[in-house]
Amino acid sequence: MALMDDPVLRYRGVIEGFYGPMWSHADRLHLLRHMSDWRMNLYIYSPRHDPYHRFHWDKAYPPAVMAQMAEVARTAADNGVQFAYAISPGNTFDARNPAHHRTLIEKLRPFVDLGSTFFPIFYDDLVEGFEPDSDAGEQHARMQAGVMNALADSISALCADARFLFCPTQYMTADKSRYLCTLHEQLDARIETAVTGVDAATDPICPRTFSDAGAQRYLNNFGRRPFLWDNFNVRDNALNVLHWSPYAGRGRNLDRICSGIVLNPQNVYLLNLPIFGCMGDYFADPRRYDPAASFQRHVTKLMGEQGAPLGMTLSQWFTSEWFAREGDGVLSSEANLPAIDEPLHDVAARDGLLTSVRERLAPLCDLGDRFVRTLMDPQVAATLVPYAEILTEYARAMVAFCDAVRGREAIPADAIDDLLDRTDRPHTQRFALPVSLTKYPQRLIAAMAGGDG
Repeated sequence: MALMDDPVLRYRGVIEGFYGPMWSHADRLHLLRHMSDWRMNLYIYSPRHDPYHRFHWDKAYPPAVMAQMAEVARTAADNGVQFAYAISPGNTFDARNPAHHRTLIEKLRPFVDLGSTFFPIFYDDLVEGFEPDSDAGEQHARMQAGVMNALADSISALCADARFLFCPTQYMTADKSRYLCTLHEQLDARIETAVTGVDAATDPICPRTFSDAGAQRYLNNFGRRPFLWDNFNVRDNALNVLHWSPYAGRGRNLDRICSGIVLNPQNVYLLNLPIFGCMGDYFADPRRYDPAASFQRHVTKLMGEQGAPLGMTLSQWFTSEWFAREGDGVLSSEANLPAIDEPLHDVAARDGLLTSVRERLAPLCDLGDRFVRTLMDPQVAATLVPYAEILTEYARAMVAFCDAVRGREAIPADAIDDLLDRTDRPHTQRFALPVSLTKYPQRLIAAMAGGDG
């Protein structure tokens, strides 16, 4: 596939914007040294559990941390990447207090000195919310726009070519509200606005699709190009589940409609590398981007020729199934298993389904063994093998259940107990299966009982 050398989209990159464990300093340096390979030009530092980022926005970083920030800034500059430090002061910032404004400027001044020219300010996920379509929503919009415009003026006095990104409190829609309409009317033109979702038929925060039509509706409604904060494979509400699908579901013309796209990825840095590679292919030529072929190529780069088939198997079963709705397609891990459409009232119907289930899962019963015997980078192997092992245990439990139940009028209680004990793994475990897979055995048993559960 011939690729464009110069992507059209102005801002392309990664936002370290998840909750939970942060990346290491070494992770960030690795990212910055490879972003040009992925046609990316922007890294936003925004870990939500960095105390200095949000609830202690008014406190200066310790010298040791600022030394690391300086190395990040130098590495970014050396590799043609913009380093942007994001801050989220909305919970305690008082727009009527001049001292708060001065403190915020002083917090950001060191990053101006480090060469930053892009300044993200986030008012998302406030402790105390408000109704967007209300007087309060409009008042908050005017207040937030005033804060941002004043900040833009002050930072621009220090950095003439400064640009800004604002994440609104209502950040997940292309639909009009009093809050969003007022905010976009009041905000200075130098300020981009972040949005996570624009399509009504998908989850608005972790969307399966971000369509051209939705992005265009955002532009038409607010007169400002959407800046996509893309939660495609983030997993900060399920740290023990692997999300490993090819980057997909994004419009083929977003580079012509959006002002920027930044991926908010997984906490385990290494697991993001194939997704970063896919995004680079998408940025290069979104109209001819092939998600499956791209993912195959980058999984092979990460795991080697021997390991890649195992990686693709994990991708098939550990999909990015955020807020999956029953029966809604290939991004759900349960789509690998036969559909359970109705109660199974006779032995022949049961056996037909059980035979099909067994055929799908039997090839996975030695996946863990094959994984540990395959030569690949040791850090990659150590990161992924737990998922291979829990998928293997799941397959073995399901196959054993099928063998124990097929051809029998009554379902042995001990077979049911054994299946549920081995497959209904609590979400608090160190590593967990996708939710749709853990629910499947329960639905299977209910169907075999004639729908009575």
